[in-house]
Amino acid sequence: MARTGRISSDRPNLHNIPVRSEIGKQFRRAFVPAEGCTFLVADYDQVELRCIAHLSEDPGLIDAMTSGSDVHRMVAAAVYGIPPEEVTHTQREFCKMVSYGLAYGMEAYGLSQRLGVAVEEAAAIMDSYFGAFPRVKQYMDQTVAQAKIRGATRTEFGRIRPLPDLHASNYRVRMAAERQAMNAGIQGLAADIFKLALVRLDRDLEAQKLTSRLVLQVHDEVIVEVTPGEEQEVHRLTESALTGAADLKVPLTVSVATGPSWAAAKG
Repeated sequence: MARTGRISSDRPNLHNIPVRSEIGKQFRRAFVPAEGCTFLVADYDQVELRCIAHLSEDPGLIDAMTSGSDVHRMVAAAVYGIPPEEVTHTQREFCKMVSYGLAYGMEAYGLSQRLGVAVEEAAAIMDSYFGAFPRVKQYMDQTVAQAKIRGATRTEFGRIRPLPDLHASNYRVRMAAERQAMNAGIQGLAADIFKLALVRLDRDLEAQKLTSRLVLQVHDEVIVEVTPGEEQEVHRLTESALTGAADLKVPLTVSVATGPSWAAAKG
């Protein structure tokens, strides 16, 4: 298990299969269900960004999450101060990268590397982001301050992560610990939610006396091997387990797909 609480794997490391590359698709074609069965893949939508909205209680971010529209387009519209329909693809992708980077304590330099822009431009984008969602920045600063006092972070479900390096004399070590403090609550809450969802789904499949079974969890997705004739019930139970795993200030949503292989269900 990762220090943030995320489930990890090795021999093989199924969490390290490339997501968007052709070689990643080839790997996923090798994963097939038992004969006659199909795979159901349920993927949380922006789960860490939803955790940020919940923890920070930022009204603008909560509104973007509850509007029912394209979340990243709504976020970009707020950042750039323009109507959602005027948001360009580049603006949407830039803000999407900031949103995901926040969960990892990413700073302007890291953002500039990912976007392929100058550090100054990346810093300006982040400043605009925090200007649009000020409580996000406030939450992150408060999280670090509290962690320095306690020497640890604590998720909403009570899991503690000690961070002794927050008081290290070495500047780089101390800054790394501060980034870890920023993302511990966000990634930790997402990890806790997923574990609760997995337990709930496994329990519900057994309670309904289904032969379909939970086979894998990777990043933000869960994979279920579905027995013929149980497709609709498994879809319902999976969606219910994942969306009902926690009561946040924004809804938890999932995307569900099926296929004869992991690659087909993802594609």
